[in-house]
Amino acid sequence: MGLALVRSRRRSESDFWVRYERLHLLCLAIRDADRKELTVSWVPQTVTHVYASRSMDVAGHAIDIAESAYDLGVEATEWLPRLVESAGELFDLGSGNIAMLGGGFRDDQQGALSQMVTSDGKPDLAIALMSAVQEIGPEVIRRHTHNAMRSSVIEQLSALRESEPRIYGIYTRHLGCKDVVSVHAHDPDGYGALFSMPCAEVVEPEPALKRTWERVAVHIATAYRMRRRLDAAVASGGYAATDLPLDAEAILDPTSFSVKEAVGDAQTEKTAATIREAALRVDRARGKLRRKDPDEALDLWKAMVRGRWSIVDWFDSDGRRFVLARPNAPNLGDPRGLTEREHQVVTYASHGESSKLISYRLGISKQRVSKLLHDSMHKLGVKTTAQLVEKMRAFPSA
Repeated sequence: MGLALVRSRRRSESDFWVRYERLHLLCLAIRDADRKELTVSWVPQTVTHVYASRSMDVAGHAIDIAESAYDLGVEATEWLPRLVESAGELFDLGSGNIAMLGGGFRDDQQGALSQMVTSDGKPDLAIALMSAVQEIGPEVIRRHTHNAMRSSVIEQLSALRESEPRIYGIYTRHLGCKDVVSVHAHDPDGYGALFSMPCAEVVEPEPALKRTWERVAVHIATAYRMRRRLDAAVASGGYAATDLPLDAEAILDPTSFSVKEAVGDAQTEKTAATIREAALRVDRARGKLRRKDPDEALDLWKAMVRGRWSIVDWFDSDGRRFVLARPNAPNLGDPRGLTEREHQVVTYASHGESSKLISYRLGISKQRVSKLLHDSMHKLGVKTTAQLVEKMRAFPSA
């Protein structure tokens, strides 16, 4: 297994190679030798702010990170470091952060790691984390992360202080902190990103900040799904699903946002109007509103349109910009007689997401989510969320 590290300018070359060797040995101890390459890089930040002095202005970074997530011009190995840079203070509670890219699940249902990025905070933050993981053991890690790695949820290490004191003690000892806030940005198949923020003290993030994290996480998971599909299409010989760029189903003018050409489900007048309205909302969110009212801007930019399309920029060979509506529905498992939309809603609900977040993720109304969830539970013969979770666990995953 090879390792590639990008060295921060703040660290000496000799110190860099010492850490490289230690991290290499730890990775070999945790991962099978035939797993895909693990890339670790440091993204230095010039200023680190403690949580107590931070204001909600950090929400202004939300649109920045969404734009970076959907930027198709960024190389695969640079995508995660770019997200960390764009996030700025949004993913830093005063002690840096660790960002990890998940590559689905192995045969033993252990989450696979393909890339790790750290920014400031404690020196050797990546080594400290992997040392903690090694001491805790893979089975315990799998038990505690398996469900979270299938959705976009917020977790705190301090929640384990009483129920799992051993795990809490190992993490805090290695990381030199008293709490860790983790923002999961995953699809149900385990692909996505995780942003972990060590904290010097136990923290209680404000509800508005947690809501911002959740919505940003949804965008990251959605964008990563699209990137993987585009990469897979190129690897298999190119795009062939439609005649439009990147297998899109609609191409829009970047000024008027009128639909210039559409295929498939996007051809109807009503659907074209819906796609245009979504593109207009994205454009408004990316304008002055991102600084004037970042929360409203993030609300405007839903992660998907009708649970099917993502809105992304595309530049032709002459550098002219167009806006595309590209199919990007999540990969899900056995639907058991549910419609596509019912299946989407019930899957995310079974992984702990609220109706409000599911509405944001799929770009449909909260009332529609409630109706779909009710109908799905009736079809599956369950009456409570707990019963739904158990029912869904029995079905094959994507």
